[in-house]
Amino acid sequence: MGELAFGVGKYAIAEQHYRDALTTMPGYFRALASLGRVRVARGDPQDAITQYEHAIAIIPDPSFVAALGDLDKYVLRNEDAEKNYKLFEVISNLGIYSRQQALFYADHDIKLQQAHSIAAKEYLVRKDIYGADALAWTALKAGKLNEAQAAIQQALRLGTQDAKLFYHAGEIAKAASTELAALDYFKRASALNPEFDPLQAARMRKTYSN
Repeated sequence: MGELAFGVGKYAIAEQHYRDALTTMPGYFRALASLGRVRVARGDPQDAITQYEHAIAIIPDPSFVAALGDLDKYVLRNEDAEKNYKLFEVISNLGIYSRQQALFYADHDIKLQQAHSIAAKEYLVRKDIYGADALAWTALKAGKLNEAQAAIQQALRLGTQDAKLFYHAGEIAKAASTELAALDYFKRASALNPEFDPLQAARMRKTYSN
């Protein structure tokens, strides 16, 4: 229930669900990380960092390690961010977190051809909408616009309401010089969940305002 509430921007409700989960299962690492995500959405990045640190101390899930690194960067703790990014690399190289690895590279504009290769191989095995989204996002960053356009349509085919999907679709539309479509996707992302990600939401707002 917390994830559903967060996904539509109902942050106070989401937070209550996560706190209820932690009352029932103290130390549940996913609830701690989700609480961190909603705390930054509600304007408290320092508490968010604390929650993510607690979660990672229990199980260092690479998605949460990357999110903590992004939060460190968000509050200008750049040395801590680099430490967490390096930890992410170590964990993701275990080979069982390929989608997370591809998205991390694309999100941070590093190893872009490798990111696309990882996402393409992953999509051959797992053809779900988030695999299509990862393929679209990495294809865009690798300069493969036609592939990105085709893949994002697959990601959106079920009508899933997800701000990050809309953000990626907007960036792809912008790269294709379809400005009205890009603006529409950015508006949809902002209306649905304006704080879907601390760094990417900030980039979207900057693009949107321009």
